[in-house]
Amino acid sequence: MSLLTKFVSLRRSGTTIGIEGGPNLLSIYINPNAGSNVPEGFQLGLPNLPDQGSQEQFTLIKEWISVCDNTHEGCCIENDNALIMPTRLVDLENPLRVIESASIQPSRYIALSHCWGNSDTGRVCTLTENINAFMEVINFHDLPLTYRDAITVARAIGVNYLWINSLCVIQDDEADFEHEFTLMEQVFSSTYCTIAASSSKSMNKGFLHYQRHRPCVKVETPDKKSLYVCPDIDNFHRNVELGVLNRRGWVLQERVLSRRTIFYTSTQVYWECGAGVHCKTLMRLKNPRAAFLGDARFPQAALEYYRDGRQILVQDLYENYSRLAFSYERDRPKAILGIETRLARAFNTQAAHGFFAPYFARLLLWRRGQEKWMTRIEQRPSKCRVPTWSWLSKVGAIKYLELRFQETHWEIDIFETPFHQSEGPSGGTRTGNDVFTFQGYARRLKMSESDILVRITFDEKQEFHVDDLRCVIIGRDKLESGFRPLRHHVLVIHLTGNPLQTVSYERVGVASLNPEHIANEGSWVEIR
Repeated sequence: MSLLTKFVSLRRSGTTIGIEGGPNLLSIYINPNAGSNVPEGFQLGLPNLPDQGSQEQFTLIKEWISVCDNTHEGCCIENDNALIMPTRLVDLENPLRVIESASIQPSRYIALSHCWGNSDTGRVCTLTENINAFMEVINFHDLPLTYRDAITVARAIGVNYLWINSLCVIQDDEADFEHEFTLMEQVFSSTYCTIAASSSKSMNKGFLHYQRHRPCVKVETPDKKSLYVCPDIDNFHRNVELGVLNRRGWVLQERVLSRRTIFYTSTQVYWECGAGVHCKTLMRLKNPRAAFLGDARFPQAALEYYRDGRQILVQDLYENYSRLAFSYERDRPKAILGIETRLARAFNTQAAHGFFAPYFARLLLWRRGQEKWMTRIEQRPSKCRVPTWSWLSKVGAIKYLELRFQETHWEIDIFETPFHQSEGPSGGTRTGNDVFTFQGYARRLKMSESDILVRITFDEKQEFHVDDLRCVIIGRDKLESGFRPLRHHVLVIHLTGNPLQTVSYERVGVASLNPEHIANEGSWVEIR
């Protein structure tokens, strides 16, 4: 009987050793006590890590904050008096309570980013029936563990105020909720820093858990220097970007809009600011996604990276967001509003419902991004209804049609952008009925019933007769490809309403069609 021998190739990259083409396995450190006597190519690091919630760990976090405060331009707000305060905060001094921020001077506060969880057990929220009691006192031990841990961290680093969504927004007051979600950009961009409970699946789980001590081997070099070899745990991508918290819809803008964030993961603590990522091990990582998420002055670095391709930035951002999950799907249009507001200001344009005025045509041409059908979000009667031509009106991942912006002729003469219908200052987000409908020149489809199932990507699981469908040409190819004729990229629409209502159409899908599939004549219709 013979045994097969399998060889594994290892690689060394800086101070880490890993499998060729695979993950890192080991980290090599020099003890910080080595002072300036550090061999070239090696990293100062802590072989024995401070415990979660220990004084040593809080000392390290305060050092990260101090370095950022004093040396990183743009990562923090220099003048506390310039702070735009949230409507309410949790006052961490005795007594612990909810306060109106108008009653105090502009002050530093920390925001909490966390998973609510799917169970109502142990959930504590501010409601119309308890808001007055909470403004008198909140019993610390009645709070979910994640909230108690966040209070412990904030107090340890010397900040007296904390913003937690469920405590600072009246959850059963629709007017208060609608008002507060429009302020999310201010809440997270003005926070002193954000605590992200990356390892916690619900508000009851907490994040200051005991962590097993990491094994470590001391190795002496030929020149009598001591190295420490430990299992590699410095993986920001795995622990944070692929972590449970980052799968939640609200969290994308909470991270993007925050200038600095402390991430509590299952293996260690990370600090992220515009200068990069620091680890509890003392390893410093470069964040390749800083242009999108880690930039303290978002979207400055992203705009520099994309330059003339701003619509690609928007498409990437929205495609990623569309895959995230919500406890309440009706929050999907709201949880991106802070980012949309920031981008609209940077682009010096108007935005609404996942669209920006200069790229309205391009952004209309989205399709469902998976085989699974999308489902429509039930909307409450309000001023902020989302039109069917916006992907924010539905649940499910999206992809944009693969078109080259410069190789597509946009048929702006046969549809009217809704942004031209409303007057208002540039750099604003418009969420009401003023950007809800647009006019388009609708034509019949010259296809069989079987053809529409092959050539059209429908959004939802519905059955249509071809005679009941219309299309609006949004763009067409400028040049004919060697593999296919010129295509027309169309929005597919269907008549909605009843004879007593204004005749209007709603979006049902999208397609790229040959000219012979589209009638020449048509009529102008309203699409909502």
